Amino acid sequence: MSLNSAVFYLFLFLFPLALATTSSRLITQGTAITKPDCQRKCGNLTVPYPFGIGIGTGCSISRWFDVNCNTSFSPPKPFISTGNLEILDISDDKVLIKNWVAASCYNQFGNITRQNTAFINLVSTPFSFSDINKFTVLGCDEFALIAGSEGRNFTSGCVSLCSSREDLIEGECSGIGCCQTAIPKGLKKFNSNLGSLRDHVDIWSFDLCGYAFLGDPDYYKFSASDLTDVGFQNWTTNNVPVVLDWAIGTENCSEAQKYNDFACLQNSYCIDSDTGLGGYRCSCLKGYVGNPYLSPGCTDINECENNPCDEHGICINTPGSFNCSCKKGYFGDGTKDGRGCIAENSQFPVTKFSLGRFCFTIS
Repeated sequence: MSLNSAVFYLFLFLFPLALATTSSRLITQGTAITKPDCQRKCGNLTVPYPFGIGIGTGCSISRWFDVNCNTSFSPPKPFISTGNLEILDISDDKVLIKNWVAASCYNQFGNITRQNTAFINLVSTPFSFSDINKFTVLGCDEFALIAGSEGRNFTSGCVSLCSSREDLIEGECSGIGCCQTAIPKGLKKFNSNLGSLRDHVDIWSFDLCGYAFLGDPDYYKFSASDLTDVGFQNWTTNNVPVVLDWAIGTENCSEAQKYNDFACLQNSYCIDSDTGLGGYRCSCLKGYVGNPYLSPGCTDINECENNPCDEHGICINTPGSFNCSCKKGYFGDGTKDGRGCIAENSQFPVTKFSLGRFCFTIS
């Protein structure tokens, strides 16, 4: 077998492996974040359009996307519209808000020393509770119910029991000191209530309070010490966010695009909300970057700036993509991750293979 033939067959074997181990990520910066002359940040949070800072300032797409930047805090804190729901983060399809925790605390005689419920109402807003959230109940003498309405009418709950601290399993939330249950998509309003079977009389020495909250389970891992931590309610409020889904309007994409106020601008596409409540969101097409809700829409990424072509190649940027070719005197596909560019007058063609961190050169 000739050397050129050996190189060819080796290329056929290694090239698919190279593709399988190669990943690419475009790191781009959008230029337009807010409407002109609108505030960009509230405290530490950047607020992108269709959200906007200020009540009735015209900086958002509609009044329910207004963000109230409360400057009485240092640094200032952002809240949803005129309500008391503090925003922690805004992403393409989610909003994280600060939690509300139900609690019931007892003394050694079974008398309630502190009690509050948790209630959040998102009716008439573009938000609903994501099914990422779990309803979590903490305690060794607890039963709790979560009741939902306005979008999804349901009642669920769980029971959390144990008779001694030794029963508890660190990191487990399966009914012994901690239990969790799921919620449906599209929930707009909920309230939770706690109850106790024996008012903590038998377990008061290691379990002072029962708690219930809705939140992202990735942010909470059960610990036996939570049962005696007097700061647990405050910690959970600040560190276990509630995840909200959001959408534009109540029409799906096929209906919304018939109207002049359709929010998805140039070089973007429409995504139907999957909550069952209608509405849509917008996203930039592949190869484009920017804010799909703000004029002029999404703009082309110049992939050639990242040098995707071989050192002997020529990069030509195209709308949403790019092409590589080889300079005069070379042949190949011109790409770094492909055949590259090989000198036409080379006695023995040089072929490069990149496999993860390893590079092979055969000449």
